[in-house]
Amino acid sequence: MNHIEQIDQLVRHAVIPISGLLSLLMPANSRVGFGIKRLDGRYRLANQAIEQLLCQGTGRLAGRSESDLLPADRVERLAHCDQLIIDGAPAACVEINLPASGEQGRPYLWLKLPVLGTDQRLQSIASVIHEISSPQASSALHQTLDRLQQVNQQLQRTVIELEQVASTDKLTGAWNRRRLEECARKEMDRLHRYGQPLSMILIDIDFFKAINDHNGHHAGDQVLQALAELLQGRLRGSDSLARWGGEEFVILCSDTRRASAAILAERLRQQVAAATFMAVGQLTVSMGVAECRPEDSWEEWFERADQALYRAKSAGRNQVQVAPQATTTDSMKDCVIGSFVQLVWHSAYECGDELVDRGHRLLFADANELLSAILSGQAAASVDEIIDRLLADVLQHFNDEESVILAAGFPGTAEHVLLHRQLVLQGLTLVDAYRTGKQGVGDVFQFLAYEVVTKHMLGADREFFPCLRAQASSAFRQGAGVAATTPPQHADHSAPATPGDLVCEA
Repeated sequence: MNHIEQIDQLVRHAVIPISGLLSLLMPANSRVGFGIKRLDGRYRLANQAIEQLLCQGTGRLAGRSESDLLPADRVERLAHCDQLIIDGAPAACVEINLPASGEQGRPYLWLKLPVLGTDQRLQSIASVIHEISSPQASSALHQTLDRLQQVNQQLQRTVIELEQVASTDKLTGAWNRRRLEECARKEMDRLHRYGQPLSMILIDIDFFKAINDHNGHHAGDQVLQALAELLQGRLRGSDSLARWGGEEFVILCSDTRRASAAILAERLRQQVAAATFMAVGQLTVSMGVAECRPEDSWEEWFERADQALYRAKSAGRNQVQVAPQATTTDSMKDCVIGSFVQLVWHSAYECGDELVDRGHRLLFADANELLSAILSGQAAASVDEIIDRLLADVLQHFNDEESVILAAGFPGTAEHVLLHRQLVLQGLTLVDAYRTGKQGVGDVFQFLAYEVVTKHMLGADREFFPCLRAQASSAFRQGAGVAATTPPQHADHSAPATPGDLVCEA
């Protein structure tokens, strides 16, 4: 085996975990030098062979550096190897002459390896030195390589087992808080880099304290285990369940909008309520759902889910509440899916034009009907029929609205019509994807409830409200003046209609 093959074999697993290095120190009769130095360059551990090579009888190697013992030209070459390791290389080596028993020097292969801690960060640098021309040293190195591989494989298995224990809740088998936060931050990075949506469901068992008080903590533990098993068995492959603490659980929903997460939450809520739990019988859960916004920190995202959970418990428990996606428009802050049971129409959403307001109310009703069909598990054909009707109503409403704002002289009409065309194209594309199984029905509801109702109807539409109200007010004043000065029988009904008249008649 040549020294290149030896290097390849030694670094086959890339790194030597720090926890196994003490067992790798070679016996005193080995001619292979082995040592470990800190990142400051000073050695911490060394076997007798490396001390004989470097110290030449001048004491021990611990606490000393290569620059204390070797000529500057060799220190420089070794420092280059160290820098390669610091920069992330799995190994670095150099052929170098080292003095031996007062001789001019013999060629040695000096191999540098990274030593990583449990956090996978560089902790130290290991050195393996052997004489290139010595068959005894080559044989000893070969034996050491075999030992390194065996120990490293065992350590890797141990690390995996320890990581599993460290990241799992002992009682329920779900992830623990640490594992959840690590995974959530990685998913948030995917959101920031690729725009992939991410949602969270926060779950709390209703009246859990009473379960512990009346049935004992052992019964409470059984409830937690059974609930975790029920939830885990009904999640999608991309969802992850974690126990947050006490009676609270978190479901991390990757690549999921809040509407789809809320539909999942509602189904889980119903299934929990229908289940029977040993020792306590029936129980219910409250849930808060929040979609991560690009500007959210982990703490802010979790706080929004927690606030939604608080609303669910305050409103009577055994329900799902969805956190709003805040925007810069004040009206949007008021338009939230306050309960994932229905979208609620408020008089504050009215623009004063009956045709436009009637269309908005109709779309609210359509969205609620779609949501009800989804949550009640209606047949796909029934859901498809509601989706088709809702899209038809969106198209009709957009046409009606465009005629109204054009007649009212709204200066942003062209831009608003363009927004309508974009929404229609998005809607048709999304429904086509839904029909072919590429998108879920929750994504369709998310688009209609958020993009069309919340974001557009109660966001962009607000821009033309002042124009419509001004026209309506002007028409009212004109009508009042005519009534006061002209007898009804003499009114000129043949006069051309003003834009204000058109709005009033509409």
